[in-house]
Amino acid sequence: MGKAMIDKLKIKSSKDFADPRDWRDYVRAFVPDEDVDYVRAFERAQLFLCFYKLREMKPPTEVKAELQRIAKLNEPERTEALEALNDLLLATATMQLMSECKSNTVADNPPGVPIDPREQIDTLLEHLGRTNPCYRFWRHYTGSADSAGRLPWEELVTTLHSLDLSKNAKSEEEYEVLIGQLGQLLAHYRDNNRPLPPLSFERIWFLDRLRGPERNLQARAVVQGLIEAMKPCASA
Repeated sequence: MGKAMIDKLKIKSSKDFADPRDWRDYVRAFVPDEDVDYVRAFERAQLFLCFYKLREMKPPTEVKAELQRIAKLNEPERTEALEALNDLLLATATMQLMSECKSNTVADNPPGVPIDPREQIDTLLEHLGRTNPCYRFWRHYTGSADSAGRLPWEELVTTLHSLDLSKNAKSEEEYEVLIGQLGQLLAHYRDNNRPLPPLSFERIWFLDRLRGPERNLQARAVVQGLIEAMKPCASA
């Protein structure tokens, strides 16, 4: 199942869903079981490639030819090859973003010293609290005493933006919803002392350095990656 087959099935993009978890459930219900993992991996590839296009970055390989080659493989080699391509796209984009930011605030862990997941996420949450106004707003929202009577986060954000007629209103609304989902996922990873997927720390750290559509794409890809890493198997 390549892009042509996915188009034929009229599979919706994760961008058509406010919550990436809803897209995951949609794929599980709509796509044959043997193709679920591949479709999810293909969607992540499309998100990465949209990010490359927006930033006018050259992919590290001839993507169209590679996707065509991968689509001809049998399972599980097909999904494994696509995940390897995703890893390459992710690593290349993250390294370039870090280079452009010229920041030494993200230090490499010394070789041989294991990373404590909870401490790493605490560092990340502290950074988000200092640099990301949307995350601070979400943290205040979740910390309010009257949790029983408050609106769901997505509904609250939609209500706050309902009278905003600026051209950036929908983009800001989408980003704030994604940041709330990111906050929930990071809390889950922290509470379970679960390690973040590779390069997730760096991508989240630099998230607020991005602007416009590329920022939302990065946020959506990060959220989708955290969800997929929690349940890597189609049957999960």
